[in-house]
Amino acid sequence: MASNERLTLDQAYQAAYLWLDHAGDPPLDISEPSHGSVELVTEKLFVRVRSSDGPVEQSSVLALLRAAEAGKKLLIFSPSGFSPGAISIAETQGIGLFTLDRFGRAIPETTHARSIAPDTEPDPPFISTEIEDPSDAFWNRPQPTISAAPVATTPEDDGIGAGTIDWADCPSCGTTHHRNAKFCRECGRSLHTDAMHATPVAPAGLAPKLRCKTCGSHDIELLE
Repeated sequence: MASNERLTLDQAYQAAYLWLDHAGDPPLDISEPSHGSVELVTEKLFVRVRSSDGPVEQSSVLALLRAAEAGKKLLIFSPSGFSPGAISIAETQGIGLFTLDRFGRAIPETTHARSIAPDTEPDPPFISTEIEDPSDAFWNRPQPTISAAPVATTPEDDGIGAGTIDWADCPSCGTTHHRNAKFCRECGRSLHTDAMHATPVAPAGLAPKLRCKTCGSHDIELLE
């Protein structure tokens, strides 16, 4: 049964019958007084099961009052619910109204319905129809493949950004750093993407410009 479907009149009658039997007051007489209604008479109760396109209106509650047998408590079960007017009249007249959900469970809508409901509910008669295709259960569906690829690191405060985990040397001082670092952590040089792996080459005719790894000074003399 799809989740948006309501019980048919026949299913609603079955659910109400099971509820009454579970409450210890099974029907003694069953009839169909009008289209869309089934009447059940027990030793203590006068019950109608009412099905309609919309919520049961107050006219149906008044009709039950006119037809009821003296000395019996009055109940109405409906898979389509009740209008505010129907609930208001039922409250003043001591009538128990129950909405039947799609599983066949009886949900009390009035004070009298709550007071007469048994301590334990019967098993919902239509609960099993919700299981449409066991092969479609979550644990039977293909699960995603977990990739073994390395996960990027979280950016740190020193300017190392998240991305591919590999390494490179600073072209100025030779300090090893993450390839996607923004600045060299040793000499502070700005590391641009297009120059991260470049090897310093001195212009033609000039000596290469060197930097001291310790102090960062360029005042270095090449010894032959």
